[in-house]
Amino acid sequence: MAQAVMQIEEQGRDVVSFDVLAQDTLQVMLLLGKMAEMIADGEAPALINALFPEVIEAVARHFHIEETMMERGGYPGRAWHRVVHRELLNEMRLAQSRAGADQAAIDRALLRRIRAVFAQDADDDDQFRARAKMGLFKEILPDAHPADLAAALPDFDSRQRGDIFGELKTEQASGTLEGVNAKLQRELVASLSIERVAELIDYMTPAQAAAVLRNLTPAECWAILQQLGPVRSRKISALMEKRARETLLHLATLRYLRVEPEMTSAVLMNRYRDMARTVRVWRYIYVISPEGVLLGVADMRDVLMAAPSTRLSEVMMTNVVSLRDSDSVDAAAAQFEHYGFEALPVVDDGDVLQGVLVARDVMTGGGW
Repeated sequence: MAQAVMQIEEQGRDVVSFDVLAQDTLQVMLLLGKMAEMIADGEAPALINALFPEVIEAVARHFHIEETMMERGGYPGRAWHRVVHRELLNEMRLAQSRAGADQAAIDRALLRRIRAVFAQDADDDDQFRARAKMGLFKEILPDAHPADLAAALPDFDSRQRGDIFGELKTEQASGTLEGVNAKLQRELVASLSIERVAELIDYMTPAQAAAVLRNLTPAECWAILQQLGPVRSRKISALMEKRARETLLHLATLRYLRVEPEMTSAVLMNRYRDMARTVRVWRYIYVISPEGVLLGVADMRDVLMAAPSTRLSEVMMTNVVSLRDSDSVDAAAAQFEHYGFEALPVVDDGDVLQGVLVARDVMTGGGW
């Protein structure tokens, strides 16, 4: 594994990476072929089980190489591929843990699923394997976590998303609907009946339900609330109204890291453990003047990579995306959805830092 991964990380050209992947595919296929022969010949379970750990390692190595290539190339299907890879490896490791002297770790059905991922087609290997993985993805849907599904759905087109989402169990679909962004929520809701959407909303907490409903049209909200019981409907409506009246300062936290621009990376690292112990926002460092004016924001990853003598003023970003204390919660949610930051600073008209708004408190209603 180390040699293949080293090649893919050290070489800069995609053609080299694809060569590595192709060679690794052949190595895995040879192992799987040997395993298939042993099963067909009725070899003793002990002999099959002795080879199975090598198969697991080879498959895990291949998936690592493939995912590295996908990440580096910005491949649009990488999220759902990762779900398939993880679930298949989990199934293989579980099978290994259950194996015994009289029971082989792998049967024909599991071998078929593994080989489908590595099967080759004379016309187009990539498309052939992608179709095979899509089949596996649909097979694992009943066991997939909503968070994984929410991350994977954007990789598909709207028709595929509708088909996948329509096959989910109520609990899965509810968690997935709550986890996707507002645009996808509207698309998925439009693909379902009002009765089905109400069923999914009813599975959520009142705060989660209110957060989803606020992304829909007033007519859709009204129709869905009519399907819920009167007590639950009133509670969700009350949360939605309260959210509309909230100001950012109600939701912003004062537990964040703020430092002077002259502080060096070494000093910050020496103090970081104590400073971060009680904060809610630990990734971003807010650099302020003696008067409290926000000068810039430093990402902790940049601080870790900086030389010890580097001042925070040298690594901070000065073109800061910030919120005004007079902004609405909806405006803040739109900023989070657009930029994808984990937190945003809240400043007054004089750019004095008033607090920091955490994305999950706005996007999931955690502060309600």
